[in-house]
Amino acid sequence: MTALLVRPHRALVERVWGLPSWTVAAATTVAVVGRLPFLGHAPGPDEAGFLLVGGQWNGAGSSLYGNYWVDRPPLLITIFRFASSLGGLAALRLIGCVAVALVVIGSARVAGLLGGDHAARWAAVTAAGLTLSPLLGGYEVNGELLAAPFTLGGIALVIIAVRSIDQRRAFVASAVAGACAVSSLMIKQNLADAAVFGVVAFVLALWHRNITRQRFGTLALGAIAGALAVGLVLAGWTVLHGTSLAGVFDAMYPFRIQADQVQAAVGAGHSTARLYRLIGVAAGSGLGLLMLGFARDLVVRRRQDTLWCALVATTVFAVVSVLLGGNYWHHYLVELIAPLSVATGVLAARHGLVARSLIAYVVVAASVGWAVSLSMPQGNDASSVGRAVAASSQPGDTIVTAWGRANVTYSSGLPSPYAQLWSLPVKTIDPQLTALNSVLTGPSAPTWLVSGPTIRSWGLDTAQTAAILSQDYRPVGRLCGRTIYLHDGLDRTPPSVSGTCHGSTTPLSTMKELTP
Repeated sequence: MTALLVRPHRALVERVWGLPSWTVAAATTVAVVGRLPFLGHAPGPDEAGFLLVGGQWNGAGSSLYGNYWVDRPPLLITIFRFASSLGGLAALRLIGCVAVALVVIGSARVAGLLGGDHAARWAAVTAAGLTLSPLLGGYEVNGELLAAPFTLGGIALVIIAVRSIDQRRAFVASAVAGACAVSSLMIKQNLADAAVFGVVAFVLALWHRNITRQRFGTLALGAIAGALAVGLVLAGWTVLHGTSLAGVFDAMYPFRIQADQVQAAVGAGHSTARLYRLIGVAAGSGLGLLMLGFARDLVVRRRQDTLWCALVATTVFAVVSVLLGGNYWHHYLVELIAPLSVATGVLAARHGLVARSLIAYVVVAASVGWAVSLSMPQGNDASSVGRAVAASSQPGDTIVTAWGRANVTYSSGLPSPYAQLWSLPVKTIDPQLTALNSVLTGPSAPTWLVSGPTIRSWGLDTAQTAAILSQDYRPVGRLCGRTIYLHDGLDRTPPSVSGTCHGSTTPLSTMKELTP
């Protein structure tokens, strides 16, 4: 009798709280369409810098990727190279829309495999809200977003491989999962989420006797084969484009250790302040609340299910990965969208009220943030300064931006003779500014140099650079908090900003792009 009463009660709850069958399609559409109004927003420093690197990576040059250096794997640069060949920023943002669609669909697929159709629908809504949130990047395209579809694909295929009763199907699924895991790592070197899920799932499945030792060997062999296949293809592609594999490895890992030491030398105060802001962003977007809800379920229910434990391990790894990033940029949190969307979707389908309330908060927070962002100017000061320099430049001009702010360089449409486009590599690789000073005094000295209010910055010995600027350059303008220098002996119209520093960007059809 009790069972007869419980079943109608559950059916009634699902009719009241459940989501319709078209939820995944609707959530995907909303997540993509919500990004379209921001296609014309000015690029962020990373978007601009990666487009610059990718756009000229056609062969060997003076640095790691052509004539520029960056601490990122080759698949990321390849994606930005592709976007640059299609037109630049607008193409990149459209690629970001595709990635968002795949994240929503992938989250739904993984949650569906773990918890059924209702879990898939709730996961899709969660992922749509998080990918739309301006606090987590909103419209910018970063490595975490581009890697997320590979992470979700790898996780889904691991689940299929573990559950499959057909050995050949399990091998193929495992091989593709390995390929996805390596692809994610080759977009950003710390994004090993799919690999973590796979290793934990395979080992626990063997431990719990869900699979035999023979099946474990098949799955492991498949994953290794898929990983090696993709790794070899990417290695060949990288070498054919004139980039050293040893140089790539050094940029991906040893450099990061060096950079962390450089940042640590600044003192704990700077990092602590950034960490507090990151925690605030996690709370405001709802991502932190989802994490607390997930943690509560772990403590209360203590599930022993193999695949659920693998998801827990993946989430823990993602949190550690974010915290070890050091810089605590907001977009680091994008790594958490996939595992938390899946987990929350499963919890919402199983237990309802708490998880669904958290999802509602995520959706409301994203909607409010989206509306506020829509009313804000489309430009930024870096892009305004870059376009001002572009308007005053002549064919053959070049530019160096100190320190970082690659969106100034990108918006100017001018190449840089200095290999470093970000400040942290400068402070780690060239802290005495030996390489920069050589450029400033050599035959490839830039036409323009753009700095902050002064050339000084922490971690850098700028005395000689300042002397070179005083001797060979002259300031021709101070725009949007930046000083613009012009090389002596050259005559250019002083740059000026039309409108405000944060005014609307120029139309995409007329935006000056750097051609490869």
